[in-house]
Amino acid sequence: MALRSISIDELDGFQIDDHGQLYWREKTVILEKRLKLETYQILLATLATAGAVASGLHPFGVSLGWW
Repeated sequence: MALRSISIDELDGFQIDDHGQLYWREKTVILEKRLKLETYQILLATLATAGAVASGLHPFGVSLGWW
């Protein structure tokens, strides 16, 4: 899909309601899309975060003689 500029005449297609919702020719424009992780994805992300913290903490602890 090729990109093109919006002309001055097409700017009339934009509308905003009382709540600040943006519309293009009476259709709602999605400005944000929420990301929803499944349970196993949350578990994997938690394990990856814990591993990253541990791998960063270990050299720090060794240099201070903690272990």
